[in-house]
Amino acid sequence: MRKLPLRPRVKAWFVAGDEFLMGPRYVRLLEEIDRRGSIREACSRIGLSYRTCLNRIRQMERVLGAPVILTTRGGPAGGGSELTAEARRIIRLYRDWRTELERSSDEVFRRLRRRG
Repeated sequence: MRKLPLRPRVKAWFVAGDEFLMGPRYVRLLEEIDRRGSIREACSRIGLSYRTCLNRIRQMERVLGAPVILTTRGGPAGGGSELTAEARRIIRLYRDWRTELERSSDEVFRRLRRRG
């Protein structure tokens, strides 16, 4: 039997208590908000509706008990959105954890694959 080009992939997300907090899609949403300074542009960029994004942001804030986004309304200076320090901390933790999780998963997979 020939060896298939198999690779492991892991789905991983954070929960707070028993409630879903965020996974890769919503981490990406927050990163896009940070990059673009706009919730609407971030939603468009990742292919989610504005309503879905707002609902997810509200859900994250409810689960955390703290804001993840600070917004300013339009006007002469224009409006915008930025991440809170807590949101940045959680994203950094998620990204670091995912990197380690994938590295560990790859190592275990290679070891198991060698066994046959």
